[in-house]
Amino acid sequence: MRLIFLFAFLFILSGCDVLPAGSVYRSTSSGSGSNERNEFATLMAKDKINKDKVTAEVLTYLLNDSDPKESRTAVVITNNSNCDMIFRMVRLNKNLIYNLPIARNSKNQFVVEKGNYTLKSKICNANYYSQKNIIEPLILKLSN
Repeated sequence: MRLIFLFAFLFILSGCDVLPAGSVYRSTSSGSGSNERNEFATLMAKDKINKDKVTAEVLTYLLNDSDPKESRTAVVITNNSNCDMIFRMVRLNKNLIYNLPIARNSKNQFVVEKGNYTLKSKICNANYYSQKNIIEPLILKLSN
């Protein structure tokens, strides 16, 4: 009886979508790829606006020492996969959401408020999920 209970418990536990920080898992749902592609195209068009100014701000944060009084910092994401992706950052305890489009085999950067974030992205058929306290520039490389 204990063996059956243990097997049932392990079966239920293995079906949960609980992820440790920084983990990658393969998606089991088909999802809507066309919605993701449309959102990516829209975000890429918006990303091109003021790109030189954003790049200059990011370089300032990367090249200078981190100032604890500064409320913002830089994030640079490198996409080493063969798929376009949208990198999503949600600030915990605030209503801030950043969606950064990153073309395949390239990188993109932006400036965010310092704080605790949930980071997630779909990289080809894999999902990335992590939680980080971003208080200084973040440089992240993702691949499938």
